[in-house]
Amino acid sequence: MRIYENPQQIKRDLELLKLKRDISIEELKLVKEDFKEDLSMSSWMQAALKTVAKVGLFRVARKII
Repeated sequence: MRIYENPQQIKRDLELLKLKRDISIEELKLVKEDFKEDLSMSSWMQAALKTVAKVGLFRVARKII
């Protein structure tokens, strides 16, 4: 526990804590948006199309070999 010698130290620490809190809130907003993008239908469709393309390419390669 910190011992404060004057009210200015308390005020400064409170301001720093508020800034840290605001930064954390903004970081959470960014994570939330990234998560939304990851769950979007277009993201799932792209992943599915990539998988289908890989499987198709693998089958074509097996037929050639």
